[in-house]
Amino acid sequence: MKYIDRESLTALLKARRTKPRLMRDIRFVPEEVAHWDKREMLAVFTKSANEGVLLIELDGELVLLPFERGKRIIDSATGRSKSITCDFCKTWQRGSNAAIICFPLSDGRTKGYLCCADLDCSLHVRNLTPQSSLSRTQLHEDITTEGRIVRLKKSLHTLIEQCS
Repeated sequence: MKYIDRESLTALLKARRTKPRLMRDIRFVPEEVAHWDKREMLAVFTKSANEGVLLIELDGELVLLPFERGKRIIDSATGRSKSITCDFCKTWQRGSNAAIICFPLSDGRTKGYLCCADLDCSLHVRNLTPQSSLSRTQLHEDITTEGRIVRLKKSLHTLIEQCS
């Protein structure tokens, strides 16, 4: 992903006609983002971290999707946080780093996905996080890093098709 500054993000938010409250509450510090060159997606959260926008760069085009995030997925039988496999990057996540993310659809409904709570899927597929090493052990996955990147890009294409 190419580097994005605050002004570029503001222009994208205005072009997408993002809700004013969401635009006002977004917390974006580009200097805090690591590995710009190794990202297909970047989550920018509000101060409360319960919502934000997902920036996706595919085929040189930048797409912005607003979202809401639920923090924990609780097993109703035990009351404990459930582990999940992320719908985007297929990384296994412990319950403490698992979330549900919901995107608004054009017809007024929402589409939900199980995901990594930090939404650092681009870094997880490249084995740049501790969670990625744990995930490879848990899932016994034998796919190459390049294969995981391709799989993430396909998931993001699907997401854009469903939510745009």
